[in-house]
Amino acid sequence: MGTPKYLQIKTALLEELESGKFEYGDKFYSNTELIDRFVASSITVIHAVNDLVSEGLLVRYQGKGTFVSRSRKKRSVLLSENEVFTGKDGVETVRVVALERREGDRRSDDVVARLGLADYEAYYDIERVRAFDGAAYQMHVSHIPARYIRPDVEPGYYESIYQRFKGDFGLHLSREASSEVLRVLKGAPARVAELLGLSADDPCIYKTHLTTLEGDQVAEYTEMYKRWDYFEIQIDEQRR
Repeated sequence: MGTPKYLQIKTALLEELESGKFEYGDKFYSNTELIDRFVASSITVIHAVNDLVSEGLLVRYQGKGTFVSRSRKKRSVLLSENEVFTGKDGVETVRVVALERREGDRRSDDVVARLGLADYEAYYDIERVRAFDGAAYQMHVSHIPARYIRPDVEPGYYESIYQRFKGDFGLHLSREASSEVLRVLKGAPARVAELLGLSADDPCIYKTHLTTLEGDQVAEYTEMYKRWDYFEIQIDEQRR
């Protein structure tokens, strides 16, 4: 059985997009041009173009036509979250400000769902504050299933959670599957604002991080709050 016509058209158009023939924002072919070029029905052409639109390569504007997308969706990029004090003289410190066991009705339904815990399972909240030269700039609230936390140690033992997973369980969380979501908050929660020295009007960077072990077992769900003036993202797109 041969390749469907719409896939043949999609493949041909994708090759043109990847060849550098078009720049971001350029107007793309009209449906009429594609129908004539490929001797295909309008339904077939629209199917092919719709696929490229859904993949983020093309974008349609009502009454204007189809254009090459400026989106980086499904394009190879290097994304780096830079530390704005890199290269500056100073000392970075980490301080554990809270270590609490959550069980029963003291658990958050959202955290329980993200960690994939059963009704009877507990987890720990570990709050840490990072500072540079004594100025607090970032707060982590890590939610860890109780099976990974030692109850017989001082809170400071968990200054580095990744080191604890490595030393206590032989797990390298930095090598495991993870996902992150980042957004800007109009104002930080009261406790975060207090610890980071933010006013009610200051924006705050908020990021969630979920690490999943083999077998879909969640090892950590972390909420990170960062001062806006310590935040910088660098995006480098690869040569095509």
